Amino acid sequence: MAEELNRIRNLPWNDAAWHGLQALRARDHHAVLLHGQAGIGKKGLALDFAASVLCETPKPDGHPCGRCQGCILFQSRNHPDLRVIVPDALGWLRPVAADEEAEENEEAGDEERRGPRVSREIKIDAVRAIGQLVEVTAHRAGMRVVLLAPAEALNPPAANALLKVLEEPPPRTLFLLTSDHIDKVLPTIRSRCVLVRVAPPPAAAAAAWLRDQKVADAADALAAAGGAPLRALEQQEDGAGLTIEGADSLRAALAQGARLDVVEAAGRLPRNAGAGETIDLFQRWAWDLLALRRAGRIRYHRKQREALARLATGLSDSRLLAWIDSLKQARATADHPLNTRLVVEALLSGYVSCLRSNEAAPTPALT
Repeated sequence: MAEELNRIRNLPWNDAAWHGLQALRARDHHAVLLHGQAGIGKKGLALDFAASVLCETPKPDGHPCGRCQGCILFQSRNHPDLRVIVPDALGWLRPVAADEEAEENEEAGDEERRGPRVSREIKIDAVRAIGQLVEVTAHRAGMRVVLLAPAEALNPPAANALLKVLEEPPPRTLFLLTSDHIDKVLPTIRSRCVLVRVAPPPAAAAAAWLRDQKVADAADALAAAGGAPLRALEQQEDGAGLTIEGADSLRAALAQGARLDVVEAAGRLPRNAGAGETIDLFQRWAWDLLALRRAGRIRYHRKQREALARLATGLSDSRLLAWIDSLKQARATADHPLNTRLVVEALLSGYVSCLRSNEAAPTPALT
């Protein structure tokens, strides 16, 4: 747990956003919403900023000193003036006490926590618990911080409960929210926060960081992850929902085109692969096909250039766009699929139908 937390913090490409947050800190805003592409380190940036706010002797650049009692409590994940609110699926971000409770539930046979379908929602009870933090004086006589990620995971009752807190914010309390999809955050919550866009990292910096993390073929892994280094890292590691091996297996199936066996390809998915990350892969494949047909270029799948060019040769734009639209609709509800494998089978069937189009098209030029 500690290793995962440390790895996503102090990411080198977030320096500009860090300085912007320090400027906001001087203005005493009560709520900040960090938004941007998934997998670029917004939660780590929020943790860094929370540590800075709770540090009792911060450095001139705002970074925590790492030595004061506030920093020691933060590093042990037991700071009494910090609340971290995340879905169960991001449970490794919770304080130590919450992790221990989860382990006890597993040992007691709690199937919901032990099974693969952990909750991806933030529920109202978690938001109500903020009251336990703000109803008492800060333990360290400083600020209190509530870190909530991602904001779009709030279910409607939880979102309304948070809105009430933000409308009448408690004194000396900072709310730090993150979002991968800001358009899915309740507009009234957005309006009560200072919005800070976190830019994607430069490809060179992200690839260098991935190499430091021992990621093989870092540049290709970064491209396949859509420029998101944390997603690229997650895909390589064992235990991730869609490992790099699982992603490669899906790409190999897609490269077969209309000859692929839909049921067999879906059956090779790792048991804990989520619908969302699988659909993301399909979307990147579809956009590369479209980019090849329209501009003769690809963005994501450099290793599959030849296969994509072959598939794009006789592809119908109209049917490809229809498949892209079906992927978009599926992605909108991907966090709550009835059955991931059935969702994937349906989307692969649409892909095969798309490739069986009789409409001819010129061969795209590779650049």
